[in-house]
Amino acid sequence: MSRMKYGIFLLLAIGAFADAQAPPDALERVSRSASLTFVERDGSCLRGTILKADASTVTVEPFRQPAVTLKRDDIVQVSQGNAYIYSARSSWGDVSNLKLYPREAIVLTTVKGQKIKGAPVKVTPDEISLQHGLKTTVFPKSEVAAVDYLRLKPATDGFNLALEESPWALIFYPEFYYRLAGGEGRLTVRLYDASKPEDRTSAKLGVCPHG
Repeated sequence: MSRMKYGIFLLLAIGAFADAQAPPDALERVSRSASLTFVERDGSCLRGTILKADASTVTVEPFRQPAVTLKRDDIVQVSQGNAYIYSARSSWGDVSNLKLYPREAIVLTTVKGQKIKGAPVKVTPDEISLQHGLKTTVFPKSEVAAVDYLRLKPATDGFNLALEESPWALIFYPEFYYRLAGGEGRLTVRLYDASKPEDRTSAKLGVCPHG
């Protein structure tokens, strides 16, 4: 990473932390200019931007291809790169594989109803070590009711391209300034729910085959 990119990354990382969260239905709040990967229950994979989303369907526009409408019940996961946007499954493995970016966190809910916000230090099949504040606490999996990923809303494709190729040009992007101020908002993605059957299959984050 160049010195300029590193400097911009730090500026974005130390921007004001906005605690406002999007409603549970994150797909209706994602930018229409962010390319995402959609994985369905039959294993099929589609990459594109969201044209519209409602309670029953999501219409996706792949690059230079006709729009495709997916049934919400058929969508298992949605991601941007290696970061979750949406998940319809309960997976302790997804918690273990989670990579937090600056100003992101998880919220762990215990079976007693206590909510603890922090960053996972280590996740094993039987427990999770969570750093919160100035201490680290180990929670047995049997005492965890749910784990939510509190993530930044995805950046647009244009912003990501500028950050990668011409970071100096970000000063011309309004998106740079509201991200710098922490105003991009956050999405809550439930990764694990002890009340649901656990899905132990591997996640398919990232790039679709041939796309």
